[in-house]
Amino acid sequence: MSSPSGASLRGGPWTLAAALCVVAAVGCRPASPASDSGTLRSAPMSPTILPATDSPITFERIAAFPPPGWQIPRRVRTAPSGRWVTYLQSESGSDEMALFAFDPAAGDHRVLLRASDVVASDKPMSREEELRRERQRKRIAGVTSYDWAARADVMVIPLGGHVYLRRADGTIAQLTRAEQPDIDPQIAADGRHVAFVRGSELFVVSADGEEKQLTHDAVDGVTRGVSDFNGQEEFNEPHGFWWSPDGQRLVYLEVDERQVDRLPVMGYRDGADLQELAYPRAGRKNPTSRVAVVSVEGGEPRYLDLPEDARFAPDDQYLGRFAFSPDGQTLYLQRLSRSQRDLALVRVDLASGEARHIHLERHDAWLELSAMLPIDEGRLLWTGYRDGHRHLELRDGTSGELLRALTSGAWDVTAIHAYDAANQRVLFAATKESPLERHLYAVGLEGGAIDRLTAEPGVHEVELEHPERGWVDIHSSNDRPPAATIHGPGGEVIGQIEVPHDADFDGLGLRAPELVTVAATADAPELHGALLTPRHMKPGERYPLVVMVYGGPGVQMVLDQWNPRLLWQHLADRGFVVWQVDNRGSTGRGHDFETPIKLELGKVELADQLRGLAHVKQLPYVDPSRVAIYGHSYGGYMAIAAMLRAPGTFQVGIAGSPVTDWRYYDTGYTERYMDRPADNAAGYDHSSLLPLADKLQGKLLIVHALMDENVHFEHTAAMIDAFVAADRDFDLVVFPGERHGYRSPAARRYAYRRVVDYLVEQLGR
Repeated sequence: MSSPSGASLRGGPWTLAAALCVVAAVGCRPASPASDSGTLRSAPMSPTILPATDSPITFERIAAFPPPGWQIPRRVRTAPSGRWVTYLQSESGSDEMALFAFDPAAGDHRVLLRASDVVASDKPMSREEELRRERQRKRIAGVTSYDWAARADVMVIPLGGHVYLRRADGTIAQLTRAEQPDIDPQIAADGRHVAFVRGSELFVVSADGEEKQLTHDAVDGVTRGVSDFNGQEEFNEPHGFWWSPDGQRLVYLEVDERQVDRLPVMGYRDGADLQELAYPRAGRKNPTSRVAVVSVEGGEPRYLDLPEDARFAPDDQYLGRFAFSPDGQTLYLQRLSRSQRDLALVRVDLASGEARHIHLERHDAWLELSAMLPIDEGRLLWTGYRDGHRHLELRDGTSGELLRALTSGAWDVTAIHAYDAANQRVLFAATKESPLERHLYAVGLEGGAIDRLTAEPGVHEVELEHPERGWVDIHSSNDRPPAATIHGPGGEVIGQIEVPHDADFDGLGLRAPELVTVAATADAPELHGALLTPRHMKPGERYPLVVMVYGGPGVQMVLDQWNPRLLWQHLADRGFVVWQVDNRGSTGRGHDFETPIKLELGKVELADQLRGLAHVKQLPYVDPSRVAIYGHSYGGYMAIAAMLRAPGTFQVGIAGSPVTDWRYYDTGYTERYMDRPADNAAGYDHSSLLPLADKLQGKLLIVHALMDENVHFEHTAAMIDAFVAADRDFDLVVFPGERHGYRSPAARRYAYRRVVDYLVEQLGR
C-alpha cells in the first residue's frame, strides 16, 4: 500500500539501512552499556548529576500502573434503585480492577466481582479487543467495564470475550459462550436484552440466554455495529450501535472499509506477527458508513436516507454523537464534512424515516462534533462556538432554531453532564474559573446566573448521569492527590469512596511542580507551564534542563491537577531541571488559541516552545548549554522538529513514536489541521521532517514500537532513510511486540531507563 508521496512499507522507507537498525534494536551506533543502577559508565559525571540511587523512585516504579495517588474509583455509576454507588478499583494497588459497591446510607462497602471469579486469568485478549483498548487508552486489567441498565437493577459485565449478567439478586450468569469474542456489549434500558458484535455482525441475547443474530451476510471489510478507526481514534466514538430508550430497537453503523488502503504491520511476538489493518492515510480513501435501524425481534434492517448534500458525501463525511429523544421516536446524529469545516445536526423521525438537517455550522479552520443532549420531545442542548469559545445553547428539537444562549464569556464548556428536570437546570463542566481548572456548574433553562457546584480549586472529574441520584466528584489539585466524594441531589456530601494510600507514597518524596505563566508578547498570547527544580540545589550551580513536550492539538498537559510525574521526579532528584509548556494548538483556552496551527503543523507550536524555553533559560540555576527535549507521539514529532528546525538550541532530543511526515498519518486527525495533501501541498512539505535531516546537530534517540497501530513504524523508517542519506548519526530503540502505548511493564521500564541513561550520558558530563 503506497502513501500519497509514493513511499511504501514494502519499499520506500524500508531500505537496508532501516532494516539493519531494526535488527540492531538499540541503534545505528551502539550506546554504552548501562550499569545496574541505571547510569552509564563512560566519562566522569558532572558533579551536578547524582546517581540513580539518590532517587527513591526506581524505573520499575515509574513504569508501574497506577501512579502514586491514582488508585481512584473508575467508571463510577449509580444503581437505578439509587442505593448503590458502583465502581472499579484495584484491591492490590496494581492495574487489576475489581467491581465494588458502596451504600453511603449504611456505610456498606463490598466487592461485587473479581475477574478471577469467572474467567481464567491467562485467557488471551482478542486482536479486536486489543485494538479497541489501544484506541480508548485503557490501561487496566481484570474487570475493565460494566454498565447498569437504566431502569432495572441488573448490569452487563464483559469478561474474557463473553457477556455476563449480574442480576438483581446478585447472581452472575454467563449469557454467551461462542468461540469468537463478543465486542462492546451494551444493555437495554429495561435490562431484558444485551446487544453486542460478533464476527462483524450485530447480535442480541436475552437475560435468560436466548441469542439472536440481527444482521447477516457480512463480507470481509464490512462491519455492522463497530465504529471505524477514525471514529474510535479521532472522534471519541467508541460505539457503533445504540439502544432506543424502550429497548425495542437498535440503531447501528454499517462501515465499509473495502476501499481503504491496507497497511501491513509487522511485529514479533514469539515469532513473526504480520497484521494487516485498514488505515486511511491523509488524502486517501475513507470508509463509507450507513445508518440502519433493526428491531430487537429481528427482521430486515431499515437503512436511513440522510439528506443529500455535496458537503457530506457518503465517503467524505464522519458520523457521530447519536442520541434519541426521551420518548425514543426521534433520533439525532451529527455529520461532519471530510474537510471538518461543516457540521450538520440531523433529525430523523423514526416512524417515517424522514431525515432533515435542522442546524448547520461552518468554520474557516475546523469544527468538532458537538456535545449534545436531547432533554424532552421538543428541545435539546447543544454546544456551539460563541466569540471564540464553546458555550451552551438551548435549541428547538424539531427546527433546530436557537431558543437561547445559556452561557457566554471568555471560557469554554467542556462537557454537558446532565439535565436536571426537577429543577429545570443544566449541569455542565467548564473552565470558567481558570483554563487550568475544571468545575461543575449549573444554569437554568432560562439562562441567567451560573452556580458553581464544586468549591475547591483544581480539577473536578464528575461522574453524573442522573441528577436525582446525585453525583461523585473526584477532585485533585497540583499539590493534592485525588479524593472521591459522593454528593446527594442537592450537592451535600453524603459519603466518601476511599482512595487507598500507596504503601510507598511517603517514601517517594514527591514534590509539586511550580505552575508558571510565560508573559504574552505583541503577537502571541501568554502560555502556561510547569517547572520542577532539582531537589538538591547549590548556590551558584547551573543544572541541565529537560523540556518535556507534547504540543499537539486537542490536549492540555498543564493543569492544576494531581500528576506525580515520576519521570520528572526521578530526573529532578538526580539534578535536572524539568519544564513543560502548553503551546498554541492545545485545548482549554478557546478555539482562537487552537486554530493558529492550521495548514502547517509544527510551526506555531515550536515558536511557542522556544518562547517557553527562553523564559526558563534565563533562570540563574539553568545551564543554557545543556538542554534536552523529550516527547512521545506528537511530542516525538515536536522533539525531532526542535532538533532540525532550531539546530543547536537543544543538545539532546529524544523522540518516542514520532510522526515524521503527515502524509503517513490518518485522515480524521491530519486533514482537520492540514486539509488534504492535494489542497495544501506546501503545508505538508513544510511540516515534514524528512527534508530537514541534514540539519541535525547534537544527539538524537528515537524510540518506536514496531507494531504501533497509531503512528506506524513507517514514520521512523522514513526518518532513518533520511538520516542515512544525509550521513547524520542517531540512536534507535525498537520494541518488536509493542504498540503505541507500551503494554508490558518490562518495555515501559526499559524505555524509561534508556531515556534517563541517554540524558545522563549526554548532559551529565
